[in-house]
Amino acid sequence: MRNRWFHKPELHSSGLNIAKKVTWLELFFDLVFVAVFIQLGNELSHDINVDSFRRFTLIFIPIWIAWTGFAFYVNRFTVDDIPHRLLVFGMMFAVGGMAIGGPIVLQGHHRTFAVSCACAQMIIAVLFLRAWIQAEKGRSYSQYWGSVFAVGSVLWLISALLPGDIARIIWVLGVCLIFVAPFSKESRALDDQYPWDEEHLAERYGLLTIIVLGESFVKVLSALVDEGAGIKVLLQGGLLLLLTCCIWWIYFDDVAGSRIKKQRFMPIIWLYSHLPLQIGVTATAVAIKKAVELNMTEVAEAKYRWMLSVSLGLTLLSVAVIDYATERRQAELSDRARVGVRFASAILIFILAPAGASMVGGMYLGLVTAICVAQVVFDMMMAPLEAMPDHGEVPGSPLAEIARRQLSGDLEARRSLRRDVGEAVRRGTPSALRNDLYYFFMDGGWIRYLVSLVFLFIMVNVLFASLYVLKPDCIAAARPSSFVDAFFFSVQTISTIGYGVMSPATVYGNSIVTIEAMIGLLSLAMITGLTFAKVSRPRARVLFSDSMVITKYEGRKSLIFRAGNARGNEIVDATMHVTLARDEISTEGHHMRRMHDLPLLRNETPLFVLSWSVIHIIDENSPFHGMRQEDLERASFSVIATLTGHDSTYAQTVHARHIYYSEQILEHREFVDIISELPDGRLMVDYTLFHETKESDQPA
Repeated sequence: MRNRWFHKPELHSSGLNIAKKVTWLELFFDLVFVAVFIQLGNELSHDINVDSFRRFTLIFIPIWIAWTGFAFYVNRFTVDDIPHRLLVFGMMFAVGGMAIGGPIVLQGHHRTFAVSCACAQMIIAVLFLRAWIQAEKGRSYSQYWGSVFAVGSVLWLISALLPGDIARIIWVLGVCLIFVAPFSKESRALDDQYPWDEEHLAERYGLLTIIVLGESFVKVLSALVDEGAGIKVLLQGGLLLLLTCCIWWIYFDDVAGSRIKKQRFMPIIWLYSHLPLQIGVTATAVAIKKAVELNMTEVAEAKYRWMLSVSLGLTLLSVAVIDYATERRQAELSDRARVGVRFASAILIFILAPAGASMVGGMYLGLVTAICVAQVVFDMMMAPLEAMPDHGEVPGSPLAEIARRQLSGDLEARRSLRRDVGEAVRRGTPSALRNDLYYFFMDGGWIRYLVSLVFLFIMVNVLFASLYVLKPDCIAAARPSSFVDAFFFSVQTISTIGYGVMSPATVYGNSIVTIEAMIGLLSLAMITGLTFAKVSRPRARVLFSDSMVITKYEGRKSLIFRAGNARGNEIVDATMHVTLARDEISTEGHHMRRMHDLPLLRNETPLFVLSWSVIHIIDENSPFHGMRQEDLERASFSVIATLTGHDSTYAQTVHARHIYYSEQILEHREFVDIISELPDGRLMVDYTLFHETKESDQPA
C-alpha cells in the first residue's frame, strides 16, 4: 500500500512489459484542453479568413506543446499523489489562461498569454525536476527534458516583458526549442534507453482526437436546432455528420491501430504529424458547423468552402504522413498504397475549394463527402480482416495440440484443420512484400474492379474539371463558370472523343488538355492491359470426383479417383501429381506436415478432353499399404491432386487442384461408367453420374 499524500514517481518504459492505462486525471486533463480547443474554434468561427486561421494556428501550437509535454511525462513516469494532482490542476489553470489571453494577442495584449505559457511549461519542468530528484531510474531523461521545458518557460516569461513584435520573435524561439529538442543526439539516445510506451501514447492521442470529433457532432446538432428541423436541413446535417464519421473511421481504424516504424526519426514524425492533425480536426468541426448554413442550390460562399477544404485536406495530409511513419497490423496492400490514396484525396479536396465557385453547394458537399467515404471503403478493401493483438496469445489452438488429437482419432479435431490453404490468415507480413494494386485487382472480383474503375474515372475528371474552372474562359463554347461543362469537356478529352463543340481557348486550357491527354493515354493503356489480363486469364474447368475408391484394378488393390474436363476443350500434355499430406509429431513434440508422393499408374496424358481415371497401386511401397477401413476412419491425412496442362484455346498453361480427406475414401466401391456412344457415333460424357459409385464386383 502506498501513502496517498506522497510517494515517489516510478519510471515506466515499454521495455518493462507492464501495460499502462490512461488515468481519470489524464481524462480530466484532456477535457480541459478540448474545452480550450472549442474556445479557439469559436473564436475562429466568428471571423473566417486567412488572418483568423493564422492566429488560431499560432495560439494552438503552444497549447498543443503543453499537452504533449505532460502526455510524455505521464508516459514515462507513474505517480498519483497530492503534489502531482495539485501541479496538474495548476497546469490546467495555466492552459485556461492561455485560452483567455490567446484571442487578444493580436490586439497588443500578449502578456496574459505569454505568462500562462510560461507557467504551463514551468510546471512540466517541475514535474521532471521532481522525477530527477526522487526517481533513481531515468534521471538522465528527467534532467534533459526538465531543462528543455525550463529554458522554454524562461523564454516565454521574458517575452511578457518585451513589446509585442519582439515578444513574438521570442515565442518562435521558444517553440523551435521544443520542436528541435527530440532530434538531438542526446534525446534519441535517451529514447533508445527508455523506449516510449506506444500503446499508451496512441491511446492518449486517440482520446484527445475522439473528444474533438465529438465536439463536431455537438456543433452540427446545435446548428440544426438553430436552423430548424426541415427535411433538407436534416439531410444536409446528416451529410456533414457523415464527414465526421469518416474522419473517425480513417483515424481509429487505420492510424490509431498501427505500429510506429523502427526506422530513424519515424517516432518523431509520428508525434509531430499529430499537431496539424489536431489543428485540422478542430478547424473541420468549425467548418462543418458553418456548412449547415450553406444553400445547397446556390454557390457556396468562398470562405466556407476554403475553411472546409483546407481543414479537411490538412487532416488527410496529416493522416498520410502518419501512415508513412507507421505499419498497418493487418492489410493486404502495401502501406505505400494508403499513403498515396490519402495524399491524392487531400490534394483533390484542396482544389475543390476554388473550383466550388463553379458549382452549387450541394454538389460541392457531395464531392467532398464522396472522397471521404471512398477512404473508408478503400480501408475495408485493403484490410478486410480484423487486426490481431501484438502481445499475448492469439486466439486459437496450437497446431501441434490439434494434430495430437487428430492422431488419436478425434473427429472434431480432424475436421478443424480442413480449411482451404488459400484461406490462411497472414499476420505480420512486411509492407514491402504485400500485394500491389495489380495483384489486388487481378485477384479480386469483377465488382471490386469495376466499382474502383468507375470511381477513379469520375474523380480524375472531377480533378481536371476543377483545374479548368480555375481559369475562366479557358474552354471555348462552355458556359461561363460551369463546372458541369468543364467536367464533360474533361470526359471528352481524357477519352479522346472530342465532339468538336467545346475546345481549349487559352494557353492555360491547352496546357491542362496536354497533361490530361497524356494521363488519358497512359490510363487507357494500363486499364486495357489490366482488363485484358483479367478477362484472358486462363481458368481450368476440371471436375474432380467427390470421393476416392479403393478397389481391385487388374488384380491389384488400387486407389482411384477421376477427373473430367468440364469445358471439353483440348488440354495438351496434361500431367497429374498426387501427394499424401499427413500430420505427424516428431519425437521432440514438434508438429509437421509431411508430404509423400503417390506413384500413379499413368501420370501423363497427351490429350485430356473427356475424363481421366487416376490410379495409384497400393503395394508394399505405398503409404496406404496395410491400412484397413477402421484405420482410414481414424487417420489424419489429406490427398492433394494437382493437374497441369496446356490449354489449346488460351495457348497458356492451366492449373487445377483438389483435396481429398480420409473419410472421402470408400473401400470396395467403384465408379459408375459415364462414357457412352450415341447412335451417330459420337461419344457422350454423362456428368450427372460423375460422382456416382457402386459396389465393387471384385473380391475384397
